[in-house]
Amino acid sequence: MDGHDEIHLMENPDSTEEIPILDIAPFLAGEPGARERIGARLREISQTVGFFYLIGHGVPRSQIDDIMAETRRLHELPIDFRRTIARTDRIGYRAAEDREMQSDGLPPPFLSAFVTLRERPPGDPRTVPGDPLRMPNHWPDGMPEFRDKVVAYWKAAEQVHIDMLPLWDTALGLPSGYLLKHFFSHPYAALSLLHYPPQKFAKSRQYGLKPHTDNGFVTILAQGDVPGLAVRMPSGHWRVAEVIPGAYMVNTGNMMVRITNGRFLSTKHRVINTTEGPRCSVPLFVGADLDSIIECLPTCQDPANPPQFPPIQYEKLYRWYYYGEGGREKAVGPDVKSEGPWLPPAR
Repeated sequence: MDGHDEIHLMENPDSTEEIPILDIAPFLAGEPGARERIGARLREISQTVGFFYLIGHGVPRSQIDDIMAETRRLHELPIDFRRTIARTDRIGYRAAEDREMQSDGLPPPFLSAFVTLRERPPGDPRTVPGDPLRMPNHWPDGMPEFRDKVVAYWKAAEQVHIDMLPLWDTALGLPSGYLLKHFFSHPYAALSLLHYPPQKFAKSRQYGLKPHTDNGFVTILAQGDVPGLAVRMPSGHWRVAEVIPGAYMVNTGNMMVRITNGRFLSTKHRVINTTEGPRCSVPLFVGADLDSIIECLPTCQDPANPPQFPPIQYEKLYRWYYYGEGGREKAVGPDVKSEGPWLPPAR
């Protein structure tokens, strides 16, 4: 399959392959055998699709609906006000109208975004002004209720990640608590409130968000009621991810590829909103502790399958991926930020 075929399939999703649904309610309720059963299913999904709907996660539907309402409210404010929300590097607000041509020659992504890191109390030593991975958040003036709701939702979404860690341990054949201890004491994570204006059709390589994979461990995505996300399925064809009310869409990222020695996928996906109205979504991108070493897990290697990727500190991996710092030779591995060469294997 050449590049033109890939683009055609991506812009014209026609796959009828199923995006799996994973229900973790039995595990959260302490049902006997649920951890082993759901962990095995999680392993199967991560090796074959890399995307799944998550239900039974414990976040009230009302809280998800509320963060969607706050996202719409923010992005419907006058553009002059939205432009007053400070933006430093990736943190803060950027309007679709203010985006520039991308470095690879593609048109600007057709979306507006408000991005926050973990909210920390004043004076916290882990907050470093000017550091894109540690800086304080920028909030819109005169909207304290908005800030409180975003922070509350941030905590609820991250709790989903924390609750799932024992299932990931099981899926990877690790002792209970292994991932939490090695990667997630104080992980880097970012929450984005996204708004995709409608576009009549896909043309001239104009995307709401171009084909890419995520760089971290997992992404936990809340969708509004407007579709637009499409996922590259095992066949190589793409499927539109329908919205299931109250369900999260979860996908594994490039960090997962590294620590599993390529066993778990980091699947390409994109957004094109061809509906009549705007699409809102709220992803939580979960990385790892900035000082943790991202290396092959002991259960994912043996003499016949040595580690494919060299160890690298997560902060260096992040800075290489987003800023090109350190050179490619220091971070060899999956790089499908846009149209890169690494793809999940077509089956």
